[in-house]
Amino acid sequence: MSEEDNRKRNAKAKQHQHHSNTKIAEREQFDHVGLTKRNAEYMYKFKQELSETKLEPEKQATKISEMVDELKKAQKRGVTAKNLYGTVTQKVELTIHPPKKPQKLTPMTYVIDATYNFLWFLVLFCFLYAAMFFINSSQASKGGVMGITGIFVSSIVAGAGMPLMTNLFAPGVKHKYNGIIRALMMVLLFAIWMLVFFGGTYIPRIINPITGPIVDAVIGVIGIAGILYMRHRFPITNGLFTGNRN
Repeated sequence: MSEEDNRKRNAKAKQHQHHSNTKIAEREQFDHVGLTKRNAEYMYKFKQELSETKLEPEKQATKISEMVDELKKAQKRGVTAKNLYGTVTQKVELTIHPPKKPQKLTPMTYVIDATYNFLWFLVLFCFLYAAMFFINSSQASKGGVMGITGIFVSSIVAGAGMPLMTNLFAPGVKHKYNGIIRALMMVLLFAIWMLVFFGGTYIPRIINPITGPIVDAVIGVIGIAGILYMRHRFPITNGLFTGNRN
């Protein structure tokens, strides 16, 4: 074997030894911070996988330090890292792409969501009654459909109540009342809407005219345009057919 080959072999051996020493040092980093053997192994693997991501080194170090502190407290209760964080891959994914914090229902977001839901209910009612006219025009003319004022009032109440109802059981939100109270509040809101909905048929026709299928369809189309505009212009957090986006 030539001298050049020996130099290359020795260089590779030194590189391999350095790599092994580095891995041992990284592994031992978690052996002397008060973690159990299993939790130390978890943190070593987590650090290895996290280092392969594009997360800034400073943020990586901060996250690892936070997790070590959490684990030292949790393992006193017999909780392992896997119990606390899931698999290493899952924890790395959550670290890189953390879940969004729940957004509180502020007056501004409430108005936006209520308006969005109002438009949806308006569209649904208008197309429903327009279809009823085409299916059975004689029955619709005799009072089988709601007048335009009733449609608007019912849609406004439904739209105003929808953000409140979805927020009552939204996950990740700190609720003021327990589940039973919130369930009763939801029933109350639904009962109010049903009362308004059925009461809308008793509004005098002079202020609650039946507009006919063409007008209903036109209003429905305008409502769809409004929905598309709001989805493009505003963040909808509690909307019909969108669920709770917090």
